[in-house]
Amino acid sequence: MGVTTDLNVPKGIKVVLNPTQEYFDQFQEWITETERWNYRRTEYKLWCTAFEKFWLYMAIDEENDECVSVVSLALQRNSDGKKLYSIGNYYCVPEWRGRGVSNKLFVQVMKHVGKENCTLFGAVKMSPLYATRFNFALMNEFWHMFADIDVVDLVIPAMPNGFTCKKIEDNDWEKLHEYDETICDLDRRKFMKMNLSVAGTIARIVFNESGKIVGFGAIKMATGNELIMSPLYAETLDAATALMSTLLKGIPAILSFSSLITIYPDVNNDVPRLLSLISNNNYETHQAYRHQFTEEMMDFPQHKIYGTDEISHSPC
Repeated sequence: MGVTTDLNVPKGIKVVLNPTQEYFDQFQEWITETERWNYRRTEYKLWCTAFEKFWLYMAIDEENDECVSVVSLALQRNSDGKKLYSIGNYYCVPEWRGRGVSNKLFVQVMKHVGKENCTLFGAVKMSPLYATRFNFALMNEFWHMFADIDVVDLVIPAMPNGFTCKKIEDNDWEKLHEYDETICDLDRRKFMKMNLSVAGTIARIVFNESGKIVGFGAIKMATGNELIMSPLYAETLDAATALMSTLLKGIPAILSFSSLITIYPDVNNDVPRLLSLISNNNYETHQAYRHQFTEEMMDFPQHKIYGTDEISHSPC
């Protein structure tokens, strides 16, 4: 944890780079309470370890030693070695909003970005501001939707014919990575293996009857007593249904959780069908985020994305 002294923040505020877990836990308590951004406890360590570079700037009130504001930045590369930065976790506790602290943190991470391509998921109210003030002006017309299902309404769907789902074993990783590369052109083999293997994660892979991988997915047991369907990638609705049938069966004490959520591109018309199937049509959705870039948009096969991995540093 290093202290940054050149950001001209208000007196009594210190800015630290990559603080200890206890400070991240403070941040997690705030975002769970006010924003419903829920992570596994292992998320912070995953980001620090799995990306080529990772920065998390946190402003701390020195008087009470508590988190005031946060923003994070990660560096990844595509298959050609081209850089892609991603910004996430842009947040300020309510009583400190409007004092300029968060903006200074955002400006700081953009200094690392320079003229390279950068991406973020802009919330509905913030999306125009990101586009005009920070040049995140390249974006798709569609939004990513937030879907919410009460756990008591969950239904385990029947397994469609012709599919086999299983836990990911050592000899499955190469096939999984190759499939993931058809979804996302980033070198994220290290990230995805750690992401699907850490504590609090139920992950499965699905094959068709000829033995070809046709999807994979996970349900993460997160703070706020929530289950998060992330990621869920599949070739077809039936393949996605097969994954959900197996994933839901794998959750221990499922009724001890409050809800299942997912974030998905609203151009994938099969997602509402899947949500209806696993909830007896008892689910709610709303517009949540728009994917935005500074220099060049990345394309993803949105029809195969039933749940994004997450919206902090995973672009799909």
